[in-house]
This record gives sequence, C-alpha cells and structure tokens, in this order.
Amino acid sequence: MTDSMLAGLDIGTSKVTCVVAELDDDGELVISSVGEAAMRDGARHGLVVNLQQVSETVERAIEQAELVLPWSIDSVYISISGEHVRGFAGRGSVSVGSRNEGGPSVVSDEDVQRAEEAARAVSLPPGCIVLDTVRRDYAADSFERLRQPPLGLKAEQISARIYTVIADRVAVDNLVSCVEEAGREVAGMIPAAVASGRAVLTDDEMEVGVAAVDMGAGTTDLAVFRDGSLAHLAVIPMGGDLITGDLQALRISRENAEEIKREWAAAASSKVDPNKTMKVSRLGGRGTFTVTHSVVSQIVIDRYVEIMEAVADELARAGFRPEDLPAGMVLTGGCSRMLGARETAGDVTGLGVELGRPDSFRIATDLVASPEYSTASGLLPLAMSGDGENGICGKRIVGEIVEKLRDLFGKVR
Repeated sequence: MTDSMLAGLDIGTSKVTCVVAELDDDGELVISSVGEAAMRDGARHGLVVNLQQVSETVERAIEQAELVLPWSIDSVYISISGEHVRGFAGRGSVSVGSRNEGGPSVVSDEDVQRAEEAARAVSLPPGCIVLDTVRRDYAADSFERLRQPPLGLKAEQISARIYTVIADRVAVDNLVSCVEEAGREVAGMIPAAVASGRAVLTDDEMEVGVAAVDMGAGTTDLAVFRDGSLAHLAVIPMGGDLITGDLQALRISRENAEEIKREWAAAASSKVDPNKTMKVSRLGGRGTFTVTHSVVSQIVIDRYVEIMEAVADELARAGFRPEDLPAGMVLTGGCSRMLGARETAGDVTGLGVELGRPDSFRIATDLVASPEYSTASGLLPLAMSGDGENGICGKRIVGEIVEKLRDLFGKVR
C-alpha cells in the first residue's frame, strides 16, 4: 500500500464494498479498483450481528479489490450506519474579553474556543461516543451566520454553533473488530449518510440547502446540508430489504423477489402498466404462476411510501420545511434505481427530487458510477481532507477502540 492510495469500505446490510483510489500528479483522486462481496444475515439495520460472517465478507471484498492492484490494502476508512448514528445541534455564547472590562472587546482565539466549548457542553446518552463535531457558524452581537470565527472584531458577546455526531460505542467496537479480524487497520470512520452526500452533492446544493437520502438494503440514511456544512443527520432503520420481504409474501424466493424489485416493479403509480404480466417460479420450484405489474407494483409502492413518510417525518421533527431546502432531495443508494422512485419520493416529501450517483471522480471502471457505490466512493475525498470537520472519527478515537479490543482479545486467549 502506498502513501498516495486510499481505500474506502462500505459495510452494508446485504454486501460489503471496497473502493480504492490513488492521487494523480495533480493531487486529484482517481478511483482505480473496486471489490464487493454479498452478505446474508451478518448485519441487520446497519448493526453487526455476526462478527465472523461480516469479517469474512470484508476480507473477500478487499481481496477482490486487490486483484488489479500491485500492492495489498492494509488500512481502510469505513462507513458506519444504524439508528444509533445521529447528531444534535448545540449553541454556546460567551462574553468577549475580561468581565472587568466595560463595552465591546476584540475577539480572541480564547474567546472563540470558550464559545465552541460551551456549544459542545452537552450530556451524551449513556454508551455513546462522539464521532465528530462540525463547526457550523458563529455570531458576533447582532451579526449572525458568520462562516469564520470573528477574530479581530470588536463585540460584547459571541456565539458558536456546533453539530455533534455520535454513535453507540458497542456498535463502533464491533465494526472495528470485524475489520481487525480481517487483518486490516481502521484509519477512520465516517457516517454513511455524510459519505453518500459527499459523493453525489455539489457545493452549490450544500450551500443553499439539500437533503441527501441513501436508501440501502437495511437502512435509509439522511444527511441535510445547509450553508455548506452538515446541519442534520439521521438513520431510518428501514430499507429495500423490507420491500423484498413484502414481495416474498407472493410465495416466491428471495432471489426472485430481488429481481422483480430491481428490474420489473414500479415504485410509482404513474409507472404501472396494467397490461403487463410475467411468470415467476413458486417457492420451492413447484411450478409457476403469473403476476401482474399492478399487483406487484402496489406492494412495492406501499412500502416505499412508508419509508419516504419516515424521511419526511424526520425532516419535520428536525425543523426543516420544503422551503428550507431549495435544492430539494438527492436520492441515491441501490433502491434509488427503482422505476418511479424519484416521483414517489417527491410526492411524499414535497421536495424536488433528483437521482444521485458518484460522478465527481475520475474513474477507471464505470461500475463505481452506480448509486450503490455512493457511500464507498464518498469515503475517499473525506478521508483525503483529513480528520475532523467532515464527520470523521479520526485515528485517535479509532486507536483507543482498537487498543481496548486488543486488551479484551488478550484476556480471552
């Protein structure tokens, strides 16, 4: 592995994806390799439930990515998802200068640090750790939404707004353990929603206000960006696997249900063809029967609407109205490819919806340009930008977790 190479590992519910990129002579990322391996029942709604299976799947995905590389991958940046990954906003205000001074004073580094510390001074839920703190903006007296600290200005009071991203410590430990058991090091950890957003959104969209929604197999990850930074993060424990399970109620195999969902059914009423039918095999291979496009699509639509309603409810709880997000929603992930997905998402949420794919990179394989690879691809530019301010759990925190695990493994052995 060279210093100019980065590897991103998306540990999802149904598969693990590894994307590798190198820096060219101009310092730009070029995606050069991808590997993936299917997984069944190793993770559920973003949480590891079978460490050995996930670890083996991680190893297979990395080995596949290594096939076209002249060196091995020894460290990776990984995504983290699950309902436990969430964030909350904090605001801290302090008086500028000494309390003995009267009137406005010049804002110093110490004043800014005190305001930021006050914004971070919140009680964490039991068993949680901080993945990252994102500096949103500042205020100096009546001047709000300042992008940079108001150093050198005179003010009586300044404020800082911080968005803190947290996760369950045990879930983080388990993810790190899976990668360690596969013989690799975790260089950093990034919320899947943040990574997907980085892959599919433009700077202009993040500036004016946009929601990135990554609909995967086990979870639907939501990240809202405003004023160029992360404003809200949530993970909804519902995804495409629920649609697949609903289709299996027709007494068909999981494989047939997946194929129908991805290639045939519609997720919007306007896309339904009432004259369209197909023959499918009965569960257990006991003959075939005919299904109509109308019946199959209605099953898909009902569940898809439920998931989008959960997204709309989350946005409303966080205080975001459609007018607060002029850039609307960018939908990505494997389930975004369903016929009519964009139309139904827009109808339910009241937002303008576009489909997003990771097309802001130079790539050596067109495979990575698919929505399924948004999270894995988005890990790479965030990793290149360094720890902090990007939703990255850096090497310090990961190192502490790894040492804890090694101590535990040593006691077990």
